[in-house]
Amino acid sequence: MKNTWIILLLTVWIFPTLSFAQTAERTDLSYEVNKVYPYLSVTSEQLKAATTLSDLNHRYKPSWVKEYISVELSASQQGQLHSVMSKSDLLTPAQKAILNTADAGTDISVKVNYLPQNTLAHNDVKTLEFSFTVDPEVDAHFVGGQQQLMQYLKENAIVTIPAGSFKGYDLVAVKFTITEEGEVTDAQLFERAKDENINALLLSAIKKMPCWEPATHADGTKVKQEFALTVGNMENCMVNLLNIRRDRS
Repeated sequence: MKNTWIILLLTVWIFPTLSFAQTAERTDLSYEVNKVYPYLSVTSEQLKAATTLSDLNHRYKPSWVKEYISVELSASQQGQLHSVMSKSDLLTPAQKAILNTADAGTDISVKVNYLPQNTLAHNDVKTLEFSFTVDPEVDAHFVGGQQQLMQYLKENAIVTIPAGSFKGYDLVAVKFTITEEGEVTDAQLFERAKDENINALLLSAIKKMPCWEPATHADGTKVKQEFALTVGNMENCMVNLLNIRRDRS
């Protein structure tokens, strides 16, 4: 009889505690999934409204240029590469036309030959080149929405991480790509935890994710898109290198 009471007491005291630990919300650990922005990209609305090179590349500075020799804009149209030349940072009607009819999901390239703005008696012609993409109208997304994605990550990774594993500015970041078919690929650790078990756990959860709905342009073209899972302190300086925040400075 005494042994029976001991077993009953253990059942009441221990098992509910274990159950609570499995279902409790993690208030000590934050985690997010964000889109990784390309180095240079514009929205379709920004592309249509563009009138200068600076509208296509916010890092481009006309003040660098004393004289334009040539400005070549190239884009793919129905699988064929077409180029239009000008001698100004102002987009010509022909260049605007090629921008607005470029194949969805392809890079648009700009090549500028110019004389730099400086005080030298003799200026050599310089060349500046850049490429940019047009953002899809619909980003890739987890089937069921963001809440279901967070629930998947919680159940398959987050609740397994021991409390206190992350301290101060600790952060783990896993980058991955959603393909045109919605499959998860190219998952890799961008910033590692000190505990390799945590790294393996998060990487495995990403690789085993169900398929997503892929990113899609207005014409129905599906394109790949990159994302990043971050776990820990988002004030960590490595977050800036992930490029998950649109930089328009």
